[in-house]
Amino acid sequence: MDSDQSVLLLNSTFEPLTVVPARRALKLLFSKKAHSIEEGNAYVRTVRAQVKVPSVIQIVYYVRKPYLAPKFSKRAVFMRDNYTCQYCGKHLPKPTIDHIIPQSKCGKTNWYNVVTACHACNNKKGDRSLKDSGMRLIKEPHEPKFLVYSAVISPARVKRWEKYFYPELRDNERELVAAAINSSMVSA
Repeated sequence: MDSDQSVLLLNSTFEPLTVVPARRALKLLFSKKAHSIEEGNAYVRTVRAQVKVPSVIQIVYYVRKPYLAPKFSKRAVFMRDNYTCQYCGKHLPKPTIDHIIPQSKCGKTNWYNVVTACHACNNKKGDRSLKDSGMRLIKEPHEPKFLVYSAVISPARVKRWEKYFYPELRDNERELVAAAINSSMVSA
């Protein structure tokens, strides 16, 4: 079993609880404490069988967990924006953050004023407001409800689990956002 396999654990109400290693997920499945929601691509081989490792599992019983708002950080902003420039729509391996209202003009560093940007767009906007620079955001920044932090989770996996983090985004809204991103990528 790969040590980098991670599985999203959902509460019985489909709210994300945490990310667990594949080994722990399989233990929960075999002890009937959880059931598989979404299959992954990896397999675990035993002497007698080959078992597919799930990507998402749901715990059978409800776990009370107090709501803790995600802490603001650079990495959290990148995860919220899916490592995508919020001006041109490019997917970025090494993004930067940009203040919508620049700090020099009393802009604050919070969820509603900071977005992910590529180096080119960040330099193009510079120390100006959106109106002055003539640039537009793909989507408005917001405080996320859930963020999953792990060194083993890739941005691609976070994208695949997005429907569990933001259930208020229905399929048609996801398609509209994806279309806006794709159209801005074509024009860039």
